[in-house]
Amino acid sequence: MTKVIVDGLGSMGSSLAEKLEDNNYYVVGIDDNPSTTRIALSENVINEVGTWNEKTAQDADLIILCTPVSVIIKQLDALKKMNLSENTIVMDIGSTKGEILQAAKGLPNFIGGHPMIGTERKGIVGRDKNMFKGTPFFLIGDTSLAEKVTNLLAPLESDFQQLSADEHDNLTAAISALPHLVAYALTDSVDKMLPDNKLNWQNRVAGGFSDTTRIAKSNPSLWTDIIVSNKEQILAGLDDMIQTLSDYREDLANDDNEGLNKKISKAQEIRKKVGESENG
Repeated sequence: MTKVIVDGLGSMGSSLAEKLEDNNYYVVGIDDNPSTTRIALSENVINEVGTWNEKTAQDADLIILCTPVSVIIKQLDALKKMNLSENTIVMDIGSTKGEILQAAKGLPNFIGGHPMIGTERKGIVGRDKNMFKGTPFFLIGDTSLAEKVTNLLAPLESDFQQLSADEHDNLTAAISALPHLVAYALTDSVDKMLPDNKLNWQNRVAGGFSDTTRIAKSNPSLWTDIIVSNKEQILAGLDDMIQTLSDYREDLANDDNEGLNKKISKAQEIRKKVGESENG
């Protein structure tokens, strides 16, 4: 029986664990929160509660790190000191890769991973074992390891794709981190325009505000960690966004209706080409 260790049983880690457990994998779950591990065991998300030590890790086929990036880096340092089986594969599902791959140097059989799933659900109670189905799951590392991981995680039914660390971090800065920052900033900006819920705005928003800022409900600590770990790529994206907003503002200030309409129309055409994601 394939043994998988899932470290971090938040919404994504527990979803992954439950899907594998349903497919007759032996899943060991690790989490700092005792109430989380109790739920995981009682609701058959995992088969066993483990602890972060060599005895738990040494005979695993796959170890998946599902914690924040800063924690993953500490876990990788700990794993380097353990006497793991030469067949044990270690991977993470963190949202940035350059920093993690640097920290993983010297650890045999490591491969970076990142399922592109957008969710504001928190904790094990927000899990959905089918959230990975049909969604891109990036793998960063050796091709032979990527093939092994693709086979091991086949029950997830994800669309596994290989990228380099730079490609991954550039892509996710643009299509994931930047939208989150924009959603947070837009929410903050509206609150500054209408402070203390002026005009009862929080109960009067329509689809435009709700759709645009849905991801602003995401975990602030998690997203601060993600953003800081991919600082340079995201700073470049923010500079582009600030310049784009400045261009829109200039058209409006100068009564350049034609120029503004061209920008909006171009953005609309680009957006029509973007595929809709069931989980995004």
